[in-house]
Amino acid sequence: MLKEVKSTKSEKGQKRRWFSDDYFDLIVWSGNNGDGVTGFQLCYDKDEMERAFSWSADTGTSHNRIDDGEASPFKNMTPILVPDGAVPYEELLRQFHARARELDKDIFELIKIKLKEGLNTGAGS
Repeated sequence: MLKEVKSTKSEKGQKRRWFSDDYFDLIVWSGNNGDGVTGFQLCYDKDEMERAFSWSADTGTSHNRIDDGEASPFKNMTPILVPDGAVPYEELLRQFHARARELDKDIFELIKIKLKEGLNTGAGS
């Protein structure tokens, strides 16, 4: 079940909230007063091949794999987003419904809508 991480630092001009469980990390951005979601990043499959489904009001949706930069045990590099293939929309929707019941309704509905849009366009795997 997604639970809010309370020690999240926000940037000037926006509020950031972070929710996490064993499968998802969800970061949500909104205006400084917390009104109106301006973007989110739903990171999933954290233990296997972590990927991120992202949406921004400015740029729309994207899907990336998270390259953890750990090719060598002697060097700790910063994770980066790299292009990835098809989004497993059906699996994401199933997992999201099961794990996100305690989210604020507006956040829950927005993410559900964006996932369903991708599913309905046939862009998934």
